[in-house]
Amino acid sequence: MQHTSPGAPCWIELVTPDRDRAVAFYGSLFGWTAGEESEEFGGYSMFLKDDKPVAGLMPEVPELTGPPTWSVSLATPDAEKTAARAVEHGGSVVVPPMEIADLGTMVVVTDSSGMGHAGWQADTFRGIDTSEQVGEPIWFEAYSQAFATTRDFLRDVFDWRIQMQGDSDEFRYATNGPQETATAGLMDATMFGEGFQPTWTFYVKVDDMDATVAKVEELGGTVLQGPDDTPYGVLTAVADPNGQAFKVMVPPRAP
Repeated sequence: MQHTSPGAPCWIELVTPDRDRAVAFYGSLFGWTAGEESEEFGGYSMFLKDDKPVAGLMPEVPELTGPPTWSVSLATPDAEKTAARAVEHGGSVVVPPMEIADLGTMVVVTDSSGMGHAGWQADTFRGIDTSEQVGEPIWFEAYSQAFATTRDFLRDVFDWRIQMQGDSDEFRYATNGPQETATAGLMDATMFGEGFQPTWTFYVKVDDMDATVAKVEELGGTVLQGPDDTPYGVLTAVADPNGQAFKVMVPPRAP
């Protein structure tokens, strides 16, 4: 399944200071394999799961990539319009629409709180291709310290169909679409304190959380939070050996 509806997360990318270590970690943990590095694109390659693209992989180049991190891109039918809308709705354009060969066009914008959001207008490359199997990314989430600002920005700039799943100080959460068919979520991160940095993250499906946590630590990674048993499954925040964070989840069993 490809994630091409407007506003749906369609690609994730890892910028890493140690490519070989990252390849070994994600390969052992999820069965991802790394494709060949492209000299044309600065050493960029793709992670594949069962020969399907699941993520991008880029060695850190300070003047080009910025600091190491995982990022999430949202599908847009028109990167130029996304950039214009971002400015119209109080944000700014960090990376103007940029064509990447015949693959598509990328754009990076911020909302008025300063939180960054990447967009991808597909041409020959449509992005992630998953079927919600173990080892694949199955959920995507934004954490904002300015919830209402980010919620409205995603609605007005990336065409999110906002559905509030909770609206209290203890739990404020919105999804892009109804819960049953939602493509991503937005969490109010004020509960984490002023020092928390707004971010996008993703969850990879696993079938045994205890074994996954043990494997993360065996491979040199770190458990940051959890495991937490929630109505949405068992969730754990982890980091790879280079310090780049993401999440793993065991979804609830079907009734």
